[in-house]
Amino acid sequence: MEALLPADGTPVLNRVMRMMLCRDLKRDIDQDSFFAARDLLLKEGRIGRLRGQGGQLFLLPPVTKAATPVEIEDRARLVRQWPEAMLMLPLRRYLESQFQKGLDLPPDAACVVVDTSTMGSGLGRWARPDFILVSAMRFKVMPGSQIEVHSFELKTEDGANDTAVYEALAQTRFTHFGHLVWHLPRGSKAENRLADIEMQCEEHGVGLIRMTDPDDTEACEIMVDPKRKQTSAVTVDGFLESRLSESQRKTLLHAMNGAAR
Repeated sequence: MEALLPADGTPVLNRVMRMMLCRDLKRDIDQDSFFAARDLLLKEGRIGRLRGQGGQLFLLPPVTKAATPVEIEDRARLVRQWPEAMLMLPLRRYLESQFQKGLDLPPDAACVVVDTSTMGSGLGRWARPDFILVSAMRFKVMPGSQIEVHSFELKTEDGANDTAVYEALAQTRFTHFGHLVWHLPRGSKAENRLADIEMQCEEHGVGLIRMTDPDDTEACEIMVDPKRKQTSAVTVDGFLESRLSESQRKTLLHAMNGAAR
């Protein structure tokens, strides 16, 4: 198993590794035997693992002496840099659960989460949030309804800097609230930038969400609350028209008319 893992530390899915082993050994390997071998290599600190999405394994750099469990975890953390593509699903899960609950919307409101990372190209630089969350509700006493749009810019452990804050801010040209979501594990060396990033988010009215563990939707902490931007209704409407599906539009309109599905 160890010999089949990429030398550069690229993760490989458990099921793919099992298939590779079967081909290499020219025989079937049952699941229990595979996981027993995997767990032994994990215990010895020769490979690392990523949980979620089927589970993945990656090769750890060799050491010249026996490593303690703490040293093994430290080495794994260095190699285990979650790429942005792998953080997208954990972020969606958080937005659809804990974040949405935090909005404290009424029962008849509607909320949709949309991956907009590859949508649109004609609205200029930094016009592609990774996600948007759109909420719609009808007022109980006052006439009319309200729709609010949150944009989310996702950054990896090493990806949050001054530019990332401005990127999240620029996206509020089309939304009401902008958020920077930063995957920053506990004990990361990048924590020394946290205070500065917090200060800049406060200054520009950008929300800051710290994701410490992508496998746990409750391990996201709102460090800075965003300030509502006075983005024009015409601009927001045009942005949503090009990002929402027909089904999503109907869901929001249904709530604004006072009868969410």
